[in-house]
Amino acid sequence: MKKNIYYLSALLMGLLMGCQSLDIPPINVMQDEDIYNEGGIKAYMVALYGRLPMDDFNVGNEDNDQKGYFFWNNILWPMLSTGETVNRNNPGIFNYERGYWQPGYEIIRNANNLIENLPAYVGVLDGAESWLAEARFIRAYVYFQLVKRYGGMPLLEKAQQLDEKLEVARSSHEASYDFILADLDYAMANMNAKSEVGRANKYVAAAFKSRVANYAGSIARYGEKFNHSVDGVLLCGIPSSRANDYFQQAWSAAKAVDAGGYSLYNADTDKSENFANVFVKAATSPESIFIRQYDYSNYVHSFDAVYSPPRMTSTYGDRYNVTLDWVELFDGLPIDPATGKLKTTDDDGNYIVYDGPGELFKNAEPRLRGSVLLPTQVFKGLEVDIRRGIIKEGVDPSAKIAKFVADDFNTTASYTTSSFFKENIIETTTNVLTQVPYETSTGAKLYINGLDGPANGGSNNTLTGFHGRKWLNPALTASTTQLHASYQPWVDIRYAEVLLNRAEAALELAQNGVSTYEGTDMQEDAYTSINLVRNRAGATLLSSKSELSTAPAFKRGEGPGGFIVAPTRGLQLVRVERYKELGFEHKLYWDLRRWFTFDEQIYNYRRRMLCPFMFAKGATVQENSIPVGKYIYDTRISERANNSLTFQTKYYYEKIPDGQLKTNSLLVQNDQY
Repeated sequence: MKKNIYYLSALLMGLLMGCQSLDIPPINVMQDEDIYNEGGIKAYMVALYGRLPMDDFNVGNEDNDQKGYFFWNNILWPMLSTGETVNRNNPGIFNYERGYWQPGYEIIRNANNLIENLPAYVGVLDGAESWLAEARFIRAYVYFQLVKRYGGMPLLEKAQQLDEKLEVARSSHEASYDFILADLDYAMANMNAKSEVGRANKYVAAAFKSRVANYAGSIARYGEKFNHSVDGVLLCGIPSSRANDYFQQAWSAAKAVDAGGYSLYNADTDKSENFANVFVKAATSPESIFIRQYDYSNYVHSFDAVYSPPRMTSTYGDRYNVTLDWVELFDGLPIDPATGKLKTTDDDGNYIVYDGPGELFKNAEPRLRGSVLLPTQVFKGLEVDIRRGIIKEGVDPSAKIAKFVADDFNTTASYTTSSFFKENIIETTTNVLTQVPYETSTGAKLYINGLDGPANGGSNNTLTGFHGRKWLNPALTASTTQLHASYQPWVDIRYAEVLLNRAEAALELAQNGVSTYEGTDMQEDAYTSINLVRNRAGATLLSSKSELSTAPAFKRGEGPGGFIVAPTRGLQLVRVERYKELGFEHKLYWDLRRWFTFDEQIYNYRRRMLCPFMFAKGATVQENSIPVGKYIYDTRISERANNSLTFQTKYYYEKIPDGQLKTNSLLVQNDQY
């Protein structure tokens, strides 16, 4: 056993004393007696957890010292690429390629120090076995973030000395996943059953394993086209023969989580508020399995300031623009079964007139309202008010109005190409917070774009007709919604994801030759798991397991859920459920990469929006200045973010940083770079 153990002591002190800087300081030496005692080992672990590369509030595309992690300005997010959101700062596609490598191996080295040295303290240090297992969980967590980026990685089981040159070749992709899963198996067998909030236990390890094994199974089943071998080593890609084995591991791990006492959050009778509170009350929710804690005094983020609607924040705002494509996945909306698109016109192509701004959404599954701020919804004491324009008072709501612009996934024409629009619609390009109201003959003053947009032109408001809600803290007033002032926790793993991991693994098995596993009907188990999630969401339950069929999946524009690419209708339903339940949680970006559908789903893709127009005729204004009147809704490609997106296939595996190739002569670069 080494007398000294290397450690980032300055970083450790920074984390314990509340410093937010995660720059890597010069490495110092700590003595064994400083580490291997109850306080020392806990402090050591705090530092390791603090450095975990978690896709949380502070992840993005910033090329900082932490290579995309731990940076407050979270405008560049994965959900910009997946059809979930867009914002005016970044209408293009997001790629993670920031070279996260060296920071990961620094954590692995520190975890390996514990893994090497702790066995000597078994029977001497209370809980040494569990600490050892926890170190292996941390190593597995970091390796997964590396392996899902690059494929096979250099696998280090022992800590290297600081002056030791890393000359280790990449192991195969398959061996890398088996290494991670072995660490997690060890953690599941040796960790405590309970842990402090923010730390792992055996059930956290099981939940994480369900995610990792599903990822490996998907690569084996769907990634063959992008396999990359060098000298007989499959660096990117896993033999297809391993797919069912990995899915079996995922299913068993997900099932094991049930013994941990976790459950779906169901404390509130209002299902919309109930779903929102999964995140608002994450610190105490029985659904939260693994979270990252923030604290107002020590460690904060800026999500609310950056992502709230502009009038609900004191700065920034406006970056949480949810697409119509994502909203259309939800039950209870008037979806055209032939196209899967929101139907806001009659069979003759004339707009359907609604009695108020919220009527279109009145039957939507509650989970939508728990995820998105819809018209008339009250949030932070303010009623959401969204319009694209005002129809002049001379137009009666009973008039037949033909659709202004085609909604064919391709047309980007301006509204002014419609003669009716030019003659009868009042619009504005000014900031919605400084706009001049349109006044009717009865004296009603109507904000043209509402108080929350959207507006054509350079206005700072939603580009899609929707603002997101998930993660926002309703307790913050507009004045207290400031940069570096948010402290709600990030939920990295929750029970709903585990259920969906279980459903996916079960259906992958059922549709690929394993109808029964561990005495359980796999198709039936997938059906039960999905319905648990859908029931909590207030969605329409699947009628029977037969809905999870091997029939062809819908394609985009051909039926409900067709936006989500899948090999069968059953798997499409599973994937749609993940899109709805896990939206804005940084999971879907990685789903599209592991399913290898990114380049098909995001191919010449243009984001779509919903534009509400209010009739001035008959409109009245309430005391809070929110008008009441009749509406029509137009669906179309977003006006201001109408560019076409295509995911390049080379990004299924990222480029190994050039600096690593120079320092490790045994490394081989990935294909297409």
